[in-house]
Parts: sequence; C-alpha cells; structure tokens
Amino acid sequence: MKKLLLSTAIALAVTLPATTVTAAEVPSGTVLAKSQHLVRANGAEPKTVDPGFVESGGPGDVIVNDLFEGLVIENLQGETIPGQAESWHISDDGKTVSFTLRDNLLWSDGTPLTAHDFVYAWQRAVDNKTGNATGINIKTANVLNADAILAGEKAPDTLGIQAPDDRTLIVTLSHPTPYFISMMSIKTFFPVPRTTVEKYGDSWTRAAHFVSNGAYVLKQWVPNEKVEVERNRHYRDNDKTVIDGVTYLALSSQNAELTRYQAGEIHMTNRVQLEYYQKLIKESPEQIQALRLLGSYVYAFNTRTAPFDNADVRRALSMVIDRDLLVDKVTGQGEPAAYSVVPDIIAGYAAALPSFTELDRKERLTQAQALLAKTGFGKDKPLTLTLTYNTSENHKKIALAIASMWKQLGVKVELNNMEWNAYLAAKSAGDFTVARSFAFGDFAEPSAVLSSFTCGHVSNETGYCNQKFDDLLTKAAKAGDQAERYQLYHQAEALLGEDAPIIPLYHYNHTRLVKANLKGFPVNNPKGNIYAKDMFFVQP
Repeated sequence: MKKLLLSTAIALAVTLPATTVTAAEVPSGTVLAKSQHLVRANGAEPKTVDPGFVESGGPGDVIVNDLFEGLVIENLQGETIPGQAESWHISDDGKTVSFTLRDNLLWSDGTPLTAHDFVYAWQRAVDNKTGNATGINIKTANVLNADAILAGEKAPDTLGIQAPDDRTLIVTLSHPTPYFISMMSIKTFFPVPRTTVEKYGDSWTRAAHFVSNGAYVLKQWVPNEKVEVERNRHYRDNDKTVIDGVTYLALSSQNAELTRYQAGEIHMTNRVQLEYYQKLIKESPEQIQALRLLGSYVYAFNTRTAPFDNADVRRALSMVIDRDLLVDKVTGQGEPAAYSVVPDIIAGYAAALPSFTELDRKERLTQAQALLAKTGFGKDKPLTLTLTYNTSENHKKIALAIASMWKQLGVKVELNNMEWNAYLAAKSAGDFTVARSFAFGDFAEPSAVLSSFTCGHVSNETGYCNQKFDDLLTKAAKAGDQAERYQLYHQAEALLGEDAPIIPLYHYNHTRLVKANLKGFPVNNPKGNIYAKDMFFVQP
C-alpha cells in the first residue's frame, strides 16, 4: 500500500520546489550591530510551548514560531515557502500529497529529524485520549480518518499519513483541499521529538529536557516573568540566522511595556497604547509597524444560557454598537470596523454583512429597542449582563465604551477583568455571559475563520450550533470551483450574522512599537507570524 501511494503521488505530481530565501535577508553593505539579542513583550504568560497543544494566536504560539519549524513557513511577504520540506507533490486528483524533507535535518540535540517525527506528531495531536484541542486542525485539513480518530472510532495509527523512508512523508486526504499546503505552517502540524516526549512526558518542554527543530532552542523559562531562547546551532539555516537569542516578556500591562520600551529595555512591544500611537504617528511613524491579520476582535455570547440563547437579544446588542465610533475614538490605530467575522483581505471573497448595516444610527436604535421589548426587556425590566475580558488597558477602554452604548437600551453591564490563563479557562468552561474574544484564521480561506463556529468545534466557546451553517461549510469544502466555494461561505457567513452568536467589532490591524534599528519585520503576513530568524539589528 505504501509503495502504491508513493508511486501514485510522484507519477501524478505537481512539483513545488524551494525558490525563496528562508532566513534573514541582510542587504549588502549593511553594518550589523554588535548585540543581536531581541527583547519583545509577549502579552502574557504562555500556557505551553508544545507545538501540538499551543493555543493559536496566544503568547505560546509566538514563541513556538521561533522554537519549531513545520513543513512550510512564510516569507516577509506572507507567501508560503518551504521549511523543513524542500519540495512537495500534489496528485492530479488532489487527494495525495507527498513531501520530500531536506537532507540531513537535525533536532537541537544533534539527533536526526525524519519524516517519522511528523507521523508521530500528527498522530499524537489527533489522539482524542490526550484531550488536545488543536487536533481539530488535522480534521479541518481533511486528512483521512482524522474525524473518526477524534471521535474515538478509530486508532491514531489509521491517520492518513505515512513515512515510507526518512525523507518522504505521504499524506492522504479524504477529498481535495485547496488550502492544505497553507495549513502546514499551523503549529499542530509541526514535528515533535518522540524520544524526548515519551521519556519526560508533560515535562519535556522544561528547559533542561527541551529539544526543538527551529532556529532557536529553549534556554530558560521564569514563570510569569520571561522565556529565553538561544540559537539552535543544528538548525538547517543557522549560518544565515543573525539574531542570537530572544527574550519574551510576560507583560499584560501596556503601561509597563511602554515604559520599558521608552527606557530601551524592549525592542518590540506586543501592542501600542492609543494615546502613544496617536503621538508617534505624527512625530515618529517609523517606530510603528502594523500587520493586517486574518482575524476579528469580537464579543462572544454564551448561547447556552438565558437570555443569550435568544437571537433577538443578541441581535439587539450587536445592532446598537457604533463600530465606526469605536475604531475612530477608542481603538484608533487604523483598524477597519467589522460587521462580518471574515476580514476583507482574502482575494476574491466578499464578506456577508447583516441587514441592519443598511439602516442609519437612529433606525438601528429603534429596531434594537423593539427586539429587546419583544423578548421582555425594557425600562421596567432592564437586561443585565457581565462582560468578561482579559487584562489590558485597551480591552478595558473598549468594554467601557460598549457598556456606554448598551445603556441606550437600558442594559446594565458589570465588567469582569481576568488574567490571561484564568480568562481562557473561564471561556473554555462556559463560565461567562458575554466575553471579549477573537476569531482568527490560520490559512487564507474563509473557512479558516468560519469553521470555529460549527457545532461542537473545540474553539466554539459560544455553544452556537446551526446544522444549516455546518452543512454549508461541508458543502463548500467539497466544491472544486473557488467561486462556488466562496459563494457557499458567503451564505454561511450571512447565516452566522443573522444568528449573531458573536458581535464582530473590528478586524485586526496589529500595531507594535519597533525600534528603528531592528530590521526584517514582515511586510505582509495575515497569520501574524513574525520569525526572529528573519530579523537583525543594524548599527544605530
């Protein structure tokens, strides 16, 4: 069977070779700074740096970007380029993908990295006995049998992935998946060192035991303070890597990170405070770097609890929010106002907008009041809710602004601020009524964002479930024509907008403060990936 799959993949292959530089691109004549150690604020304490378990878009995800490498990565323009794989082949029927790994790949401890390490990592990630929430990515990629394995109906070793030799990895899909290669830069698909994982169990990610395959290796982890990494001398492109090490600071306070940035202790912040952004954009704009992301800042309802199990209540609260005022006066850093969950940065896709966007402000308020009255709420019986958000000055400002807008409906709001890990745990457990949240896509496809609202999806913290929505996404995934697929996604997004389990507020335009002598910041990366190996300091 293995030989048949391999010969089929090669015989019917479309070959995509490595053609792009994959490490720091230092212009000729550049005078590098003597110190090449990057210090960046990372928002919060990471839960893990295990690539198979790390939460997408969180502080651990940022660190794993530097510690590990998948089959593919992105360049500074956001284009998918070879990583651990030197090339790949896609069969004519689109259901078999064969990767050829680069020769002589090594783990950071000097032991060989082979295709078998990918097989082990994928089977481990999809095993429902681990309680892993990211295994859903393998199902989303349509890897054969992933859905049955996640459901406990089949064993992990039946997953459609094989390694007939050390450098060949063959993946069998249940049906053609146009976005499959792009998904390979998601952390779930990264390799892990089997010997180390099985020897140390959950403690394999401690610095004393840690083994990685990316440009860096874990040096130190001081809980609630910092994570430090240093160059991995066995990394395939180490001779082209310039940054010697990175320190990631767990700073949830934007005041603290701004103070340390101004003092020269931080080279790259995680966010920018609105007041400082507005000052710098006029006086020193070269310090501000921004990335449009395939993601939206949203408020999520817990649709499992009354009265938020009623779509009229949810629609009323969404309708009365003035997004334009929010992004102009509160966030104020170039974020596009959002009425849809999918940003308008996917070529060929037109997002679906709810019908109330055609109304003016006065008409929206009138209709919202009518919807609430219909559900029994009004002046005599005001709707009360708790709004949960993780620690951040910006999140607090947004919450206060929206609470003020909801007062127009007589809604009483209690703010609930939580630290990052407690906030994640509360959302996961359904211990909230309305929560600050986010919807991100890990690959440039509408389904990357929309799929997290399907029934029972591990990222569906709202509890929303509409079988019609799920059926539209399933049908779209099987459509061979992009126009047909995108039309089905549009219908699904329109349905999501009418059901309103979330309130999209704005699309992410992630702005950071970056020291002027730090070069190699990506020009475009909708996933938000910033690789330290691409960066370098020049002499000030």
